[in-house]
Amino acid sequence: MSAQKNNTRQELLDAGMQEFMKYGYEGASLRRIAKEASVTTGAIYGYFPSKEALFDELTGEAADGLLEMYLQAHKEFAKLPPELQANALDDISDESAPAIVNYVYDRFDIFKLLFLKSSTGWCDSYLDQLAEIEEASSWEFIKVMKSLGHEVMDIDSTLIHIISRSFFLQLLEFVSHDVPREKALSYASALIQFQHAGWKKIMGL
Repeated sequence: MSAQKNNTRQELLDAGMQEFMKYGYEGASLRRIAKEASVTTGAIYGYFPSKEALFDELTGEAADGLLEMYLQAHKEFAKLPPELQANALDDISDESAPAIVNYVYDRFDIFKLLFLKSSTGWCDSYLDQLAEIEEASSWEFIKVMKSLGHEVMDIDSTLIHIISRSFFLQLLEFVSHDVPREKALSYASALIQFQHAGWKKIMGL
C-alpha cells in the first residue's frame, strides 16, 4: 500500500474513531467520516466495505486480545493438579484481574467504543463470550472440587452465568464512569476478594 493510501486509511480511522465516540455506532455517518478525512463517501469503500468493517478495524484486535488473554488464564489454571487448584484460586485471580484491567486501560478509548458505543446487542454478545469462558471453567472447577470430596452447593447454569458475567459488568462500569486506572485496580481487587468468598462458600472450601 502506498504512503498516500496509508495516510488516507489512517485519516479514515481517526475520523471514524471521533465519529463513533461522538454519535455511537448507530448514529455514526460515513458521510461525516469522509468529510472529516477529506475524501468522498464513495472513496471510503475502497478501504472499508461498510460502517461495520470500519468499526471492527478500530476495535477487533483489542476485543479478540482480551478474549484470548482471559481464555489463556483459565487454560493455565486448568493445567494445575486438582489438589492445588483450590489454593491457587486466589493467586491466579490476583494476577489475572489486574492484567485484564490494565489491558483495558491501555486501550481505554477502544473499550469505551466496545462497551458503550457499539451496535445494538453487540456489547451483550461480547460480554457473553467472555462469560462463556468463565462458565466453562467454573463447571470444570466444580467437578474437580467434587472429585476431591468437597461438599459443593447445588447451583444451576443460570446462577453460574450471572456470577460469571458480573466481573465484566464491573469492568464496563469502570469504563462507563471513567474510573481512574489506580482506583479501577483497587476496586477490581476488592471485588475479586468479595466474589472469591462467595465461590469458596459455594465450593465448600
